[in-house]
Amino acid sequence: MRFLLLIFISPAIVWLLSPAAAQLTSGISAPEIREGAHSVGYRAAYDADRSGLAQRIHAERALTGSVAVRGVVQAHKTEARAVDLDYVQGELRWQITPDGARWASGLRLDARFRDGGRPGQVALHWLNQAQLTDTVRSRFSVIASIQTGSGRESGTFLQTRAELSQRLEDGVDIGTEVYNTYGPANDLLPVSQQGHLAGPFVSLPLNESLTLRTSALVGLTAGSTDATFRVFLTQRF
Repeated sequence: MRFLLLIFISPAIVWLLSPAAAQLTSGISAPEIREGAHSVGYRAAYDADRSGLAQRIHAERALTGSVAVRGVVQAHKTEARAVDLDYVQGELRWQITPDGARWASGLRLDARFRDGGRPGQVALHWLNQAQLTDTVRSRFSVIASIQTGSGRESGTFLQTRAELSQRLEDGVDIGTEVYNTYGPANDLLPVSQQGHLAGPFVSLPLNESLTLRTSALVGLTAGSTDATFRVFLTQRF
């Protein structure tokens, strides 16, 4: 099974390593936190509508059984530089529901910083996860954000994200995910100008602690990017 999946996803990996572009390196966070857990991750994404490869690294640590922190650094290709700092971000995540709840919920607060006169961002995520069966799981998040600093746009911006996954043998997960951006809450964009991306993903353990996830997202509206291809690597400790 793993060998066949690697054959399936290897073209996407090769594509991502070519000089191309992307911004959507974020995912759909789980609300549950395991006490003592920590991890590091690398992510890359390719988006043909942009000008360079976006890459990020992050490190996460659980402070308690219900609170975790994560630091993120993202870089991307620009016309001036092959690798340029995009942003630095700090995240604080709380688990609200008890461990093992069939419906788990949590909150995540992000603070994003940029240089070069570009606006930063503060965002609040409402995180949800439902264990529908022993092997089928769904996640859904609602995100409200505001821009900060020079060059910022006023208003509270809204997003939603969702995924549905099926656990197969050997810990392999397959599923589909959706990313939606609506614009400012007080003046939502017309549907044609909103960003809506959807597509499949595959996640498989390479060993007991290292996981590889690949996904392909296709734009559903005129305001969406045409396609985004992503590779995530996560090392857990």
